[in-house]
Amino acid sequence: MRMKLVKAIEGKPGMRVIGQASDLPATYTAAEAMEPALVLVARELALLPEFSLMRSLFRALDARWITVDHRSIGQPGISGGDQPGDFAPIDTAHSPEAICAQILAAMQSPSIRQPSPVVSAPLRATTGVSRSGKLILIGASTGGVDALLTVLSALPKDCPPIAVVQHTGQGFSESLIRLLDRRCAVTVVAAQDGMELMTGHVVVAAGCPGHMRLKSGKPWRVDVEPGPHVTGHLPSVDALFHSAVSSANSVVAALLTGMGRDGAEGLLALRKGGAMTIGQDESSSVVYGMPRAAWEIGAVRQQLALGDIAAAILKACAQGNEEGRIAS
Repeated sequence: MRMKLVKAIEGKPGMRVIGQASDLPATYTAAEAMEPALVLVARELALLPEFSLMRSLFRALDARWITVDHRSIGQPGISGGDQPGDFAPIDTAHSPEAICAQILAAMQSPSIRQPSPVVSAPLRATTGVSRSGKLILIGASTGGVDALLTVLSALPKDCPPIAVVQHTGQGFSESLIRLLDRRCAVTVVAAQDGMELMTGHVVVAAGCPGHMRLKSGKPWRVDVEPGPHVTGHLPSVDALFHSAVSSANSVVAALLTGMGRDGAEGLLALRKGGAMTIGQDESSSVVYGMPRAAWEIGAVRQQLALGDIAAAILKACAQGNEEGRIAS
């Protein structure tokens, strides 16, 4: 299918094929390096959960994308309600001329893409935030890439250390980290066993074969170890949150959009220990699963819209956790 598309496009005025890839990680790497105007994606790949990371990259690059449907002549095509892309899918059963005409029409049409995630100028940190001794923990799943871009891009480069668990497919950790790092004032790095958590740095566990847990101390250190799934995930938000309970008075934790309930019990344990806990609200969540589960069991002290979470994190770091521990 890919070779047929290349053959149809090559040599046509106004179009040039600049790269090919056979899976989503390779597509991400190629698009990031080459910054294409348009990406053609097999429909079955566009329906995978990890494609949410691709959408975020395409928006960041201002690249359009169209799905490709492979079928034989006479078979039914894709109905409008099943389209995962911005434009009608390309059908490889059509002629090369029809395929090229459809690509050109899409390129010339006004974009109907969803709005890009809010990437803000970093907020000005309250005096003393960087020396507050606080630790910021964030968990996210479905829709979390855009949510992380919104929250992390609003944090100043000297904010307290941050540890993040994001559910995503294997092979996407480096891509996610590069995307976050290029859009944020903070420095974003992959979680590695034994590394220190430092001011102005975000340590991310995503798509890796181990849980990220923290060792309390000065400074905090990261443990990345393989193990069974926790709350259905590896790495797990619950595993990260539970590992910081002994230092809960120094923790500000946020649970963002996502399916399921990973992170809810860990957030409750943190709140009981005296942490400031934040949950994303339903209206701003792509999937109000993890934040809902946390809210329903009393794990969330503040439920906020996505755009308000970064400011709330900084305020909590500056003011401390006045509420203190709650009863078990």
